[in-house]
Amino acid sequence: MGRELELDEQPLEQVIYMSSPVVEGLAVICAMTTGKQNYFTIELPYFQQLFPDHLVIKQLQQFQNDSVYDLFNLLIPIPYLDSVEQFTEKLQHMKLDYFLYYFWGEEVAFDIVQRLLQDPTTIFSMEDNYYWQTEAERQLYAEWLSQLATFKEEFTQLLLNIAQTSIFETMLTNKGPLMQESIESLQQLSLEPLALAQYVMGKTFRRVSLYKLYYFIPSYSLSPTRMRIFNETVCFVLYGCANPLSDEREKSEQLSQQLKAIADPNRLLMLRMLTTKKEYGAKLAEYLGITTATVSHHLEILKKAGLVTEEKIGTSKYFSVDRSEITKMLASLQRFTKA
Repeated sequence: MGRELELDEQPLEQVIYMSSPVVEGLAVICAMTTGKQNYFTIELPYFQQLFPDHLVIKQLQQFQNDSVYDLFNLLIPIPYLDSVEQFTEKLQHMKLDYFLYYFWGEEVAFDIVQRLLQDPTTIFSMEDNYYWQTEAERQLYAEWLSQLATFKEEFTQLLLNIAQTSIFETMLTNKGPLMQESIESLQQLSLEPLALAQYVMGKTFRRVSLYKLYYFIPSYSLSPTRMRIFNETVCFVLYGCANPLSDEREKSEQLSQQLKAIADPNRLLMLRMLTTKKEYGAKLAEYLGITTATVSHHLEILKKAGLVTEEKIGTSKYFSVDRSEITKMLASLQRFTKA
C-alpha cells in the first residue's frame, strides 16, 4: 500500500556545488578515449603523448564511444571528490564485482555481474542488454571481462598518474576561476535542486527519485558534455563549463518552430524560388498553382520563423529568403544534435 508525501513532510535535499580533481581526471581519460577537442585542445595532445597506447584507453575505444562515460558511475560508491589519491585508494580496494556493478551504473543485476565474472562466456546465452546486443559486442565484452582485474588496476593507476602530472595541476589552477564562475552563475538562479538539474541538462527527466543529495560539478575537460549520474538517493550533475550554460529545451523549442515552418512541400518550394530572386505573392501563387490567400498564409508562417523577409517596392510587397537565418538554423540544428 502506497502513500503520498505532503509537501511539509518531504525531506530537505542537501545541495553541494564544487569543482573536483577526480571528475577532471576522469574527464581527461574520456577526452583521450574519444579524441574530443571541442575545448580541450591545449592539454589533450600532451596527455596523449604522455600515455600513448595505454591499455585502458585502447580497451575503452573498442566499446561504444559513449561507454567511456560509465567511468563516472564510480562516483556513487566512492564519493571522495576532493582527492584523487583517496579516490584511487578506495577504488584499488573495491571488489571486482562491485566495481563492475557500479561501472555499469547498477543497470545490470548484481547476480548477473557475478555470473559474468565467474564465467564470461555466459554472456553468449544471456538476453540482449544495452551493452551487448550483437555477437560481436558479446565477444568484445567476454574478452574484456576475462581481463577486468588488470583493467581495473591499470585504470586506477592511470587516473593517479594523470593527477600527478604538472600539466594537470596547472590546468586546475588556470581553469579554477572559470569553474568557480560557473558555480556562482548556477547559485544565482535560485531554482529548486531538481529544476536546476534539469536546467543544466537542458531536458526534463523521465526518471527521478527523492534525492537526498545533489552535486553540481563543473568541469573544463568535459566541455561541452553534460551528464547526470544518479541512483535512488544521490544525483550528480556534471557539465562542461568552457562555454556558458543554456537550457537546451529553449533551443529545441526555437528549432522546432523553424522546422515546423519548413515542414510543408509548398513552403519548401517557395523558399527554393525565393532563394534565387525576390518575388511577389501573385507570382508565387502562379508558380505553385495555389491561391494568393494560401500563399499569404504560407508566407506569414515563414516570416514568423524568421526565414523570409518582406520589402515593399512601389505598391507591391516582395519577399526573399533570409539567407543568414537559414544558415543559422542549419548550424543550430547541427550543434544541437551533436551536443
